[in-house]
Amino acid sequence: MNKVGITITMLVLMLSTRLLAQDFQGRAEYVSKFMFKSARMESADDDKKTGEDLELKATIEEAMKKASEKSYTLIFNRQEAVYEENEVLEKPATNGLSISIKMSGDGKKYINAKEKITLEEAEIFGKEFLIEEPLVQPQWRMTNETKKIGDYTCMKAELVIPVTEAQKEAYKEFLKKEEKKPALFKMDEPKDKVVVAWYTPEIPVSFGPSNYWGLPGLILEINEDNLIILCSKVVLNSKEKLKIKRPNVGDKVSQKEFNRIEKKKTDSMKDEDGLIIQSFQN
Repeated sequence: MNKVGITITMLVLMLSTRLLAQDFQGRAEYVSKFMFKSARMESADDDKKTGEDLELKATIEEAMKKASEKSYTLIFNRQEAVYEENEVLEKPATNGLSISIKMSGDGKKYINAKEKITLEEAEIFGKEFLIEEPLVQPQWRMTNETKKIGDYTCMKAELVIPVTEAQKEAYKEFLKKEEKKPALFKMDEPKDKVVVAWYTPEIPVSFGPSNYWGLPGLILEINEDNLIILCSKVVLNSKEKLKIKRPNVGDKVSQKEFNRIEKKKTDSMKDEDGLIIQSFQN
């Protein structure tokens, strides 16, 4: 083959590789579950509570567990990804006490690694917001530990998330209220959180569930305190063209602004135990 032929072949290969990179896409399905520790759900003064208090506590625990058991879909290509909860129709309660608890942070999340931005849809009691933040590279600590998740070999990484000043202030407020009246649920003193991620270099994208990203492979599992998010299915380069839609609903705010608005609203609606619960009884 002459030099012209070699040059043309190289150009064709380079163009094909570029097109494949642009067309690369995938969809990952995740399920989440909150693993309660019985010691955290019990308190020393439970024997002082009335039967109604204990029944309410048990109902709340069950509602919290149910609220954490959800499924999500992550759609991604090499540059951007969107993560959102799969909609499920809830069955209305027929009788007795019904408590519904909504976990925060369940809005649609969007990451653009090229533009270095994140967008997240969120709401505060019906009012919609769009949180926009610059994309910051997480400081993952890489390890040599491996395990299999489905058909993929995964590597372990850890991320330390420092306790925030807001969390410290919330704990101080809890202690002040606890002196006057024991709370239904006890608050643990906030500490730095260690998040464990399992990612696979076999799928070379830097995205994952929730707001986690920045590893050299798709994140298939997250362990965050008692919350586990596990990938149940991955589909790559299917014939179906997947669309990544940027969130665009709600008033645009920063995360700091959103936190301030949320705290002001929730503080005004808390009961004496610090809980915000919508209940219906027939």
